[in-house]
Amino acid sequence: MYEAFYPELFLSLAVLILVIYGVYQPTLKTAIIVLLITGLIALPNEQFLFWEDKTLDLTNGLLTINSWISITKLIIIIGSISILLMLKDTKISGQVSFDYPVLILIVTLGSVLLVSSINWLSVYLAIELQTLSLFVLTALKRDSAYGAEAGLKYFVLGALSSGLFLFGCALLYGLTGETSIHAGGQICALTSNGEAGKILITISLLFKLSAAPFHMWAPDVYEGAPTTTTALLAIVPKVSVFAILVQIGPVINVLLASATLSMIYGAIGALNQTKIKRLLAYSGIGHIGFVLFGVTIGSFESIQASLIYMIIYVIMSICSFSIILTLGLSKNLLVEFSGLSRRHPIMAVTLALTFLSIAGIPPLAGFFSKWLVLLCGISSQYYLTSIVAVLCSVIAGVYYVRIVKIIYFQAESSLLIWKDVLIRDKREEFRKSILIGLTLYIILFIMISPNLLLQIAHDATMGLY
Repeated sequence: MYEAFYPELFLSLAVLILVIYGVYQPTLKTAIIVLLITGLIALPNEQFLFWEDKTLDLTNGLLTINSWISITKLIIIIGSISILLMLKDTKISGQVSFDYPVLILIVTLGSVLLVSSINWLSVYLAIELQTLSLFVLTALKRDSAYGAEAGLKYFVLGALSSGLFLFGCALLYGLTGETSIHAGGQICALTSNGEAGKILITISLLFKLSAAPFHMWAPDVYEGAPTTTTALLAIVPKVSVFAILVQIGPVINVLLASATLSMIYGAIGALNQTKIKRLLAYSGIGHIGFVLFGVTIGSFESIQASLIYMIIYVIMSICSFSIILTLGLSKNLLVEFSGLSRRHPIMAVTLALTFLSIAGIPPLAGFFSKWLVLLCGISSQYYLTSIVAVLCSVIAGVYYVRIVKIIYFQAESSLLIWKDVLIRDKREEFRKSILIGLTLYIILFIMISPNLLLQIAHDATMGLY
């Protein structure tokens, strides 16, 4: 019956072996194979997942498995494989680096364990395993002042958020005498200490999601970190923290305030940005606002809509970061996209469609996910928040359309043309091309036939009830 935890066991062993093996050989291809095998092992098993009220608890109350956990694990593993496919052959700032793929595997292991946790101790240990690896990955560009600043900011604020989490856990443990997530839920709600503990834990997890008003680290860290690390930060930790946030049943008022603020900050903060990674950081804050809005409503349909939003957000992020890495921008400025329609017409169309989808223009995938969340908001009588969400989407649409304008209608500066002539290493890599092709296909056609996605989200949400 321990087969439910084979993915975690296999991944743990693989990481330990790769740390030794990486001293002698490059680890990138091996890491991709390891994650593919882990994904195959983690495929949902009908035997023990989709029975009603059926959960396994074989780890002395630390980990469990149900359909929600199993499907979020798969999303995390697919996201991590995409990040590894984006990597060049393990060269970072000119030096061969075997630790990059191994650290990505450790982040994946931490995320997968976090999703499975049902005890405050295992939740904390999994968050720390994930976050410590991300600290190292963020500050990996040792010769860059921006990189050092990003690593330090992320480290200090990450430590603060961990402290809040432990303080919240201490309050809950003092009240109930148990470390299980589900213990004493009713008692906690009735007493001020229990409520305070839950609020501190919720705030700590919102830090990890970079939701406003706890988003202050995101733009600087996104800009200073290597682009592949930025893609990792935007995808893997957010999925795992979202999954555990839904399971612990957070404080609704805190979540609603954070969701509304995130949508507003995400829309307004990105309006005057000139760098693509800072813009994507604010964009991510806005999207997390929509996801949290779905979790706040708390109905079956709204949590299903939030999961669909998260899946589509991951797909759009993979596509946009793959294109940014393929184009090989030197300064990550928006101006560098000018004239792209003449240099790379296919890339230009793909990037334009991806950003229009992120903006939520129908009939692309981004519109579908926003529409589902707003539908739940209206049917649950959250009218004011829904109006704010629509207005924020309209404001956010301005800066996405601006990027499309730069791609198609802005003339290149002579400096950029010379740079393009001198640096002729514009070979699109096969792995990134596959990623871009697959994700664009989903972005374009998910509206035509969303049945598979709806079924996956429905089966996952069944595991929570």
